[in-house]
Amino acid sequence: MKRALAVCAAFALALPLAAQTSAERAAALELDPARLPRAPEGRWREWKPTDKLPDSVHDTLGRAFTAYRESDYAAALVHLHAALAREPDFPAALYQLGVTHFRLRRYGDGAKAFERFLAAAPGELGATQGLAHCYYSLGDYARAQAHYERVLAVAPTSAEAWRGLGLALLRQGDASGGLARFERALELKPEHADALAWSAQALFELGRTGEALVPLLRSIELAPHEPRPWFLLAQVQSELGREDEAERARTRFRELGAIEQEVRAQEGLLLYDPRAVEPLARLLKLHRAARNLAGLGEVLARAVRLAPRTLELQSESLEAADALGQRELGAQLAAELEQRFATVRAAWEALARHFAAVGDEPAAERARVSAARL
Repeated sequence: MKRALAVCAAFALALPLAAQTSAERAAALELDPARLPRAPEGRWREWKPTDKLPDSVHDTLGRAFTAYRESDYAAALVHLHAALAREPDFPAALYQLGVTHFRLRRYGDGAKAFERFLAAAPGELGATQGLAHCYYSLGDYARAQAHYERVLAVAPTSAEAWRGLGLALLRQGDASGGLARFERALELKPEHADALAWSAQALFELGRTGEALVPLLRSIELAPHEPRPWFLLAQVQSELGREDEAERARTRFRELGAIEQEVRAQEGLLLYDPRAVEPLARLLKLHRAARNLAGLGEVLARAVRLAPRTLELQSESLEAADALGQRELGAQLAAELEQRFATVRAAWEALARHFAAVGDEPAAERARVSAARL
């Protein structure tokens, strides 16, 4: 849902966050969006994303957007609920509430929030492919199809909606119809990794196995961390009689599947304790192993904001910065690591890897010597 924040872009304020108690976070995670206060019918009917933000929710929504950008979704919910208590059914808050629940994989709650958004601001139908995404994720493919079609009627250039419509059709047994929609999504966004993978799936189901390999390999090149394309690759290679390649794909699928499960577990720990350093360090290691650069960047940004640091988190942050090619940040983290943990062998070993990665061999040798002395 990379386009999800577009509706609220005008309100993406950078305001400092106040700490929430664990009870507040838990309550926000448990609250059913259907129980939020309701505005009089028609209160926001003429609302547009470019409208001035009401003073009553200006700071609260700003903090909600800041928390969301920092991947602190429980904190985002706390602030969104506060905004909606002050201005019931305010569309920008409802929309962001749907986006946040979707990121939390709480698709039922996400659907409720998006449904309320659409009821409050019916003129924004074209921005609600997120509602169809929720229906799809809940397994209601016919309902998802119907809503994707509604969105596309007013927003025909939405690659996400075309991809979603293709998925809904494919799940209902219409591989040919699905393929046509995936191809339309790729016309609009040629490097859409998920649309490439699903077009390969549709081709495979249509018996066009050889043709499936091209978009499938391109999808894996663009998003090597996603498990499902590797599973399909194993099927395709096996069908083509390439058992060695098929077994390698199966092995990578199993590895990525295990990583994905552990990532979800660590993210769950951070929902209730956003400053827990062990889950953050583990997430950095997991995303690096999966080659998930987008996820790695998100967690690294969160880790850099956190203080105080442990040796593990500092070292993993340095490894992540090197993997992402963030030279300036890497230099800063290396200096901090040397200053804080100068008497720890593991710190110098991490520094040796860092300096070798950036091509500073004299510094790498100095770090190796220091490690050996310790």
